[in-house]
Amino acid sequence: MIHITDHPWLQNANKAPNVNLSETVRARLQQFSVMNKFKKKALRVIAEHLSVEEIADIKEMFENMDINKKGQINFDELKYGLRKLGHQVADSDVKALLEAVSYC
Repeated sequence: MIHITDHPWLQNANKAPNVNLSETVRARLQQFSVMNKFKKKALRVIAEHLSVEEIADIKEMFENMDINKKGQINFDELKYGLRKLGHQVADSDVKALLEAVSYC
C-alpha cells in the first residue's frame, strides 16, 4: 500500500517554484467566487418560492435518479434518469448540466 505522503505531487512540493498569480488570474478567481455566491443566492430565492408539491416532485425525481443511493447523482445516473423521463440529451449537455450544478 502506498502512503499518501509518497505521492509525487507531495514529493515535489518543496521543489516547485513559488510563482505569484497574475492580476488576470486573481481577477478571474474573484469573479468566479462572486458568481458562485450569486448562483447560490439565486437558487435559494427560487427554492423558497417552490410549493411543497414541487419540492416533493423534485426530491422524488432526484431519488429515482440516484441509483446507488449515495445522495449524489453522477454522469451515468443523470444521463439514464433523463432518458427514462423521455429526454434524449447529448453527453456534452449532460456534462454541462452536471458542471453547472456542481458550481452552485
